[in-house]
Amino acid sequence: MKIIFFGEDSFSNIVLQSLIDAYFDIVLVVSPYYDNLVHKRLEKNCLRNGIEYIREKNINSNSLFKKLKLKSPDLIVIAHFEKLIKKEIIDLPTNGCINLHPSLLPNYRGMSPQHWPIINGESKTGVTVHFVDETADTGDIIIQREIPIYSDMYVHDLQLKFINIYKTIVVDAIKLLNNNDFIPLKQSHLKGSYYGKLKRQQCKIDLNKSCIQNYNLIRGVSRPYYGAYISDLIIWKAHIATLEEERTIDIIKQNKIGLNYSINKNPYIKLKDGFIIIDKFEKK
Repeated sequence: MKIIFFGEDSFSNIVLQSLIDAYFDIVLVVSPYYDNLVHKRLEKNCLRNGIEYIREKNINSNSLFKKLKLKSPDLIVIAHFEKLIKKEIIDLPTNGCINLHPSLLPNYRGMSPQHWPIINGESKTGVTVHFVDETADTGDIIIQREIPIYSDMYVHDLQLKFINIYKTIVVDAIKLLNNNDFIPLKQSHLKGSYYGKLKRQQCKIDLNKSCIQNYNLIRGVSRPYYGAYISDLIIWKAHIATLEEERTIDIIKQNKIGLNYSINKNPYIKLKDGFIIIDKFEKK
């Protein structure tokens, strides 16, 4: 099976390596042209394995389409790729075009699926491989794997769970496609949800929300992302105060809703229903 691969970062590279390890014929790897080094692991992996690699400013250009067509692909695989691909490219491979998406579709379509399940207090998320159509993350589902979300799990912890699944799920999806009895799950009748790319202003602590809501925000946007912020602090790690910690804090009589400092200068946030203790932070 001849595969063209679309990816752009180190997560894409994990999926690419799984295809290489499974001895698929990768005839071309395509990345968008960004003015940074996010593509370097992909590029080095292709060089090491003798795979043609290109970066394109216009993913939907006619010149790229002609190049793809000359490769006569059986399948296009997309992983961690932020550009939407035009219909002519989607329809090019004989066995279709498939995408890896880090959520349990139809929920959390869009560009921030690693953040919002944590921010929204979900108990689980996962990874989906699905067929690509002309809209974002709405094609028929081939395979899914669930991941539980624990109350102390930060976005980086979730990404490590994603990585373990990325090492096998696309290869397993392709095996399913080779089964003549396989029928994918249609998304057309499923409502689902969509979230756009995470913005800096969405990471601000909201004093009108509860402790658990703000704690979930802190976990969902921590390193390697923006970090939740309040006043001049960026918060990397925190916890909701225990009853004993609340009693200690209550000794300080000048608590106000918002950011406070205890006697030894450790910051905490007072909210309407309790306190969040800030364990790791930095000044803006």
